[in-house]
Amino acid sequence: MITESAKYKIINLFDALIAGIENSANELTLDTIFSKSKPLTLELFANNVDEYIYFIVSQRVTKSFSTRLGGVIEKVSAILVESQGGKIIPGSPNPFDLKFFHPDGKQYWIEIKSINAQNSSNIQTINERKKLAESSNCTFRLCMYNDDSSCAEEYKLNGNQFWKLVGGYEDAGKDMLAMLSGLAVTVSIREIINNKVQELVRDYNRRLAN
Repeated sequence: MITESAKYKIINLFDALIAGIENSANELTLDTIFSKSKPLTLELFANNVDEYIYFIVSQRVTKSFSTRLGGVIEKVSAILVESQGGKIIPGSPNPFDLKFFHPDGKQYWIEIKSINAQNSSNIQTINERKKLAESSNCTFRLCMYNDDSSCAEEYKLNGNQFWKLVGGYEDAGKDMLAMLSGLAVTVSIREIINNKVQELVRDYNRRLAN
């Protein structure tokens, strides 16, 4: 079972992740939007700037969430490993996401991804990481936290297999999902995006009128 202490830490991480969605949107300004605009994309929306602003804001929010989620999963993994008696190896784990001593006696060097499909273009890099770990007598695992599709390769762990490794028991994945169920009810993505778009459109129209 996931300990109460671990649950508290994990839920706090996800609460902060959800709260950060609005902060990410609020960081956007017209200047940052148009200074980083791609010429072709901007021209496609030339007759409807409102839609372009909506496109950029929604893209920013979703991309920020996905990027931050990866970092949260790394921290959650460390919490779970330690809660089952494992030990995180201190210092920068680069080029890996996490290095730890597992209660099973092995030292694991792992990379954490969202889904297996995103790794196809990086197969050479993955093989290099695998050899690097093995040359140090460590066990390499490529872990997909958001993918339950089965993997033929032994070094790949899908969602449930990954959570079992870091959580230490068979149903760790089910317990993680149950613990996180419904947490995002505290935020409205649609409202965050719409409010920011309205603010930026008003700013744009004011500048246009001057």
